[in-house]
Amino acid sequence: MNDRYHRQANRHSAQTQSPVFDPQKSHTELLDTLAEQQAKDLSEINSNQLRRFFGEVKELYRRFESRIAGQPEDSEKIYRQEIEPLFKMIRSKVSYASRAGGQAKVPWDFEKFLSDGIAKVRGPDDFRLFVRHFEAVVGFLYGLDKVQK
Repeated sequence: MNDRYHRQANRHSAQTQSPVFDPQKSHTELLDTLAEQQAKDLSEINSNQLRRFFGEVKELYRRFESRIAGQPEDSEKIYRQEIEPLFKMIRSKVSYASRAGGQAKVPWDFEKFLSDGIAKVRGPDDFRLFVRHFEAVVGFLYGLDKVQK
């Protein structure tokens, strides 16, 4: 079957899977069982694309933690003004990278995981939790041998 058929089939199957990030769930659950389940539900992904998006999220996290060091009372303001716009913009970048009309570089289900997770982040505490959840998912993806070289 042709590549277009496979992209559509993958898109359909990904739509039936739901991303598991929910800031209301316990941190332990998000960083362990739910991260593992999310990794199991995701398709294989190219290591360059995974590093691209994970690296961007981690860089924003490092920037945020660096900026609030010594002034944690300003974390909400710093997050809203300096981090949130760039963090939310990742949704458009991953959407572009998974587009069906061209050379899809990331699987549709990864785009859904990242986009839906980012959309659920409402503030600095959710942001920190999402970064740790994403990090746990990445670890499980490697452990499950779902990252292609």
